[in-house]
Amino acid sequence: MTSCYIIDDELHAIQVLAGYVNKTPGLELLGFTENPLEGLNEFREKGYADITFVDIDMAQLSGIEVATLIGNKTSVVFTTAFPKYAVEAFEKDASDYILKPITYERFLKCINKITARTGSKKENDFFYIQCESKGKIIKLNYDDIIFVEALKNYVSIHTSDNKHLTYLTLKEMEGSLPSNRFLRIHKSFIVSIDKITNLHGNQVFFSNGAEITIGPNYREEFFSIIGEKLLKSKRK
Repeated sequence: MTSCYIIDDELHAIQVLAGYVNKTPGLELLGFTENPLEGLNEFREKGYADITFVDIDMAQLSGIEVATLIGNKTSVVFTTAFPKYAVEAFEKDASDYILKPITYERFLKCINKITARTGSKKENDFFYIQCESKGKIIKLNYDDIIFVEALKNYVSIHTSDNKHLTYLTLKEMEGSLPSNRFLRIHKSFIVSIDKITNLHGNQVFFSNGAEITIGPNYREEFFSIIGEKLLKSKRK
């Protein structure tokens, strides 16, 4: 489980984030406070959460000051209604910077980003998506994904036994998937390198029987990566 804590002097903002945490599998809410000083005291007494959401613009202590006091003991995510704080926030090595009002899609993107970078190997092996069915969240393992297909405003994630439609762009998926395991081979497709079974000319074949043509703009990178794994005889 990934633990979360919320520091924000607006109760409504806390309620929104707490709701997101509580409905997301794999997350647990350790606590929240409207008083940043109380939050710091609770950290000292009970320990730090894995992820701490901190509002920047607070009266008693700014989020920037809170992050300075916390140091690197937790992954800090700044939440604010003001984009002007972005540079200062990232100078504090913030894990993310989210503008209010915060949507659930943006929240999930933040969680996936942090767990992919700082989580354990087990946590790195999966991520969450919100499906076409409103309110339905699905956990997907990297090992199960064969390829991702762009479909206008959505992407279809094809697994070994199913496919899942979610409101994301292919570019957003490309930025979230580990580059050592997934590769874009066409303007409309990202594929799992592990699930490739054979190649013939510009055609790539996969473990589920699917066949995808390599786009001309992606040929060079694709064959460069495949070439690194190609066994060749050193005999003359």
